[in-house]
Amino acid sequence: MIVGGGLLIHTLHNRYDLDLLFGDVSTVFFPRVILILWVGLSVVLMIKGYLGSGSSEDRSRVFSAKIPKLMLVMAMIVVMAGVLWMLGTLLGGPILMIAVGLALGYRRLKILVPISLILPVLIWYALGVIAKISLPAGFLLG
Repeated sequence: MIVGGGLLIHTLHNRYDLDLLFGDVSTVFFPRVILILWVGLSVVLMIKGYLGSGSSEDRSRVFSAKIPKLMLVMAMIVVMAGVLWMLGTLLGGPILMIAVGLALGYRRLKILVPISLILPVLIWYALGVIAKISLPAGFLLG
């Protein structure tokens, strides 16, 4: 919800003009719709989670075990945003995927490392080359 809200606030910047009555629709119109749904569904899921029908023992166990891991992953993603900005998608992507996988407790490195090396290349090719979407190139290498 926090990430979706931040992205939604970013699309409200004045450089993204949106004139539905007299002009073309901005390129952020559809992303705004998606982000509004994202934030709304996040709120619904959080409410359902807090008011859920589990036993109090299950809820306390889930909150005590999962919240620190969630905070670790969120902190890792914030740090990795800077790494992606510095190194770019092709070098920072594998580092991000390996770091998040290890933070979540995935220890099968024979699977994690090759997937983390292949997937950013596929994402770069599909989004950067085919769809012509600009991805972080990194200021250290670009």
